[in-house]
Amino acid sequence: MGNMYSELMEPGKMGPWELPNRIVMAPMGSLNSDPNGYVTDRTLKFYEDMAKGGMGLLIVECTYMDNEWSKGEDNLMGLARNEQITGMARLATTIKDWGCKAVIQLCHIGHQLALADHMVSLGPSTMTELQGGVMPFPIRGMTIPEIKKCINDFAMAAWRAKMAGFDGVEIHGAIGHLINMFCSPFYNHRNDEYGGSPENRVRFFKEIIEKIRKKCGKQFPIIARVCADEMDTDEWLTLEEGIEQAKIIEKTGVVALHVVAGSNGNVKTINFQYDKRGDFVYAAKAFKEAGIKLPIIVDGGLSTPDIACEVLKNGYADFIGLGRPMLADPDWAVKLREDRPEDIRPCIRCCMGCVGTIEGFDAAIGLRCSVNPVCNLRGIREVRPIKKKKKVCVIGGGPGGMEAALLLKERGHDAVLYEKGELGGTMHKAAFDPALKGDINILIHYYQTQIEKQKIPVIREEAEAGKILGGGYDAVIVATGAETVPCRVKGSEGNPHVYVLADYARRAEEIKESLGNTVLVVGGCFMNLEIALSIARTGRKVIISSRRGEKGNLMELGNDNSSPGQQRLKILLDERDVEFITEHNIVEITKTGAVLKDMRDKEEDVRVEVPCDDIIICRGYTGRPKIYKELLGKIPEVYLAGDAAMQIRCNEKRTIGDAIHDGWVIANRI
Repeated sequence: MGNMYSELMEPGKMGPWELPNRIVMAPMGSLNSDPNGYVTDRTLKFYEDMAKGGMGLLIVECTYMDNEWSKGEDNLMGLARNEQITGMARLATTIKDWGCKAVIQLCHIGHQLALADHMVSLGPSTMTELQGGVMPFPIRGMTIPEIKKCINDFAMAAWRAKMAGFDGVEIHGAIGHLINMFCSPFYNHRNDEYGGSPENRVRFFKEIIEKIRKKCGKQFPIIARVCADEMDTDEWLTLEEGIEQAKIIEKTGVVALHVVAGSNGNVKTINFQYDKRGDFVYAAKAFKEAGIKLPIIVDGGLSTPDIACEVLKNGYADFIGLGRPMLADPDWAVKLREDRPEDIRPCIRCCMGCVGTIEGFDAAIGLRCSVNPVCNLRGIREVRPIKKKKKVCVIGGGPGGMEAALLLKERGHDAVLYEKGELGGTMHKAAFDPALKGDINILIHYYQTQIEKQKIPVIREEAEAGKILGGGYDAVIVATGAETVPCRVKGSEGNPHVYVLADYARRAEEIKESLGNTVLVVGGCFMNLEIALSIARTGRKVIISSRRGEKGNLMELGNDNSSPGQQRLKILLDERDVEFITEHNIVEITKTGAVLKDMRDKEEDVRVEVPCDDIIICRGYTGRPKIYKELLGKIPEVYLAGDAAMQIRCNEKRTIGDAIHDGWVIANRI
């Protein structure tokens, strides 16, 4: 191992454990269990793939601990019954056999129980919360007997984990779950021994740990996952109180603090691509400066070795927690150990597979990853041996084309890649603002590096059907992306103040400098909202108009984004005073702005004029490129991948993840 990232690979001590490096896999729900919370073969395969990755400590996902209130989603794992121990023992063995410590996270979901279609959930105090700003979820305050039962249920679940052979447990006291609700002044309005002061608010957490130590013995290691700061107003948990509570937890005998931050109000509990990478590090640093001596694990967007290593170098934390980066590349630590960090497939913090959109929220299809097509699909997506070596032409050097070319080469085919521009394709447009979308540039660099390392020939010209037909190819993958539908709104032709979204994204930094004081962004898809935010950050007035948003429901805008992405965008847009005009369609562009038609009035032709200096508009994309039609039936195998496979309708546009998965699946089929 070279010296560049040596701090990450140094051995570390946590309680009784001598860990081989400073890398911890943070817990993420896989939803691989059966409906009754039992471990399945899918569970074992997923965690075996993770454990092979060489991290020092693996924390298994959020696991419920009673049969009534703690389970937040279908197919979560449980430790609420003794008969669940057997499967858990197989899981612990699977992980430990690969040389890393196995810890399981125990959790009561609290108010997020409502996400599992329960109408009422438990909390410290009775109240109604608006989740996502629109949906009221009632919370019932717990009685003292219910609190005592919950404490005992945690202890029994920890005992079952110990019986199953886990090396320790992590108690989840963060990101809006029940323990965090007790710790937070926003949710905890009690005036008994469990509320009213920092010491009382953290008492529930403290008593859970004390009960586990009494039940499992003082030698059984416990990690406390704590919320350091809800990063909101003073009515939420502040960093000052977070430190005060952490000092109380430190005295309980836990072996480490797993530090995170954020609240459900600001959706900072998930570090999204619009957020600063490592935005919980300040809290870990503050814990250190406050005199906390316990080892600290910190996570939250520490997705590349450089930023993770810097945290350790500066002494802000002792261990680095990696969640989604492990989904993108389970061999993250192995590749560091082998001194090839350039081969780490980077997480782009999109949350499109690990969380999903509102419609597919809670990863309804199970845990996936946009940039890793085989994530959580062992036994389904296995690299197939080839029966016959083929000469394959991949047209288009975007994410789908590059992924296809790499897998074709890995499997033993002869692959050639056509790309008339720069490798990366539409990802360059998606990365239009490095401050908001910089993760995509990291992915572009990864693919460019891999294409070069694998010596895949790149023909730097536009593919023409005649040349392809004369190239002796056995198969062709068309991954050319999609063409933008031109803007045909009255008054747009030749107007220098009207930009089609894709063209704006291609020249964003150049165009942004010339924009006027007020900009109208037409369209409600998430990239429109991203561009609106990018422009609003320059201090300009931005208006978003959309045909979406029935009855003013802004949750219909950007709902093609991941759920946390949509919510973070809405919060960030509100902070910049971006104006929304919903249920309106643009019908004309004038010298002074735009004319919008009110779609709510079916009887009258009601129109409104919106003064603005510049207009950015998205009218959709068209797929099925001409070259596909020219080659179809003339070459034995012709495939479409990525945006090239979309239909003409805007609502069928695809993501980077769709393109990558298409490319892999097609390349594995040939």
